[in-house]
Amino acid sequence: MSTHPIEAKLLVVEDDVFFQRVLQKRLESEGYRVMVADNGREGMKAIVGWEPDLVISDWMMPEVDGLELCQSVKAGLREAAPYFMLLTAKGEMSDKLLGLQTGADDYVVKPCDHGELLARVRSGLRIVRLTQQLRAAVGELQMANAELSSTRDTLDRVRVGVEICHYCHRLKVDDGEWVDLDRYLRRRPERNTCPQCRATAEGLVGDGTTG
Repeated sequence: MSTHPIEAKLLVVEDDVFFQRVLQKRLESEGYRVMVADNGREGMKAIVGWEPDLVISDWMMPEVDGLELCQSVKAGLREAAPYFMLLTAKGEMSDKLLGLQTGADDYVVKPCDHGELLARVRSGLRIVRLTQQLRAAVGELQMANAELSSTRDTLDRVRVGVEICHYCHRLKVDDGEWVDLDRYLRRRPERNTCPQCRATAEGLVGDGTTG
């Protein structure tokens, strides 16, 4: 989801066709990409398929109203749910509390001032953008921690504390046994060769002196 004003996607869910068109024109005049839905059922399809950044939904609608739509979206999509604004004539404090408790991020009483509505939309999109940035930062931090943990594990595996006897030059291996160097090397699955020895071995093979 993008929240740049020109790219931000807004969904208007409103059964009043006239008011729906007015909102659409107002928002599009600000550079937003706008989709409209006539009811909550169509709004849900648009949210799932179009993935808007912000939803402006009327409360009172047939079939599925705005409150039911908000509750379904917030419960179903969780962190992926868009910012949700309820736009309604219900202006009582009890109605506002119910809307916000259901999961709405903002509550606007209509008829509302054009400037106020746009300010609420911009504020909502800023919150969406900051939330996305925070999630991205958390993801990067988790990846960095995972890489650090993996690096530590690798270092722990390759960090072999080899003890060498000062007198007989035998090595103390992990199980506490002291072994000769040749025996220790034969027990290791990998065979490491320094560049000089590798060049010497390749030269002997090339001269035909090995067999």
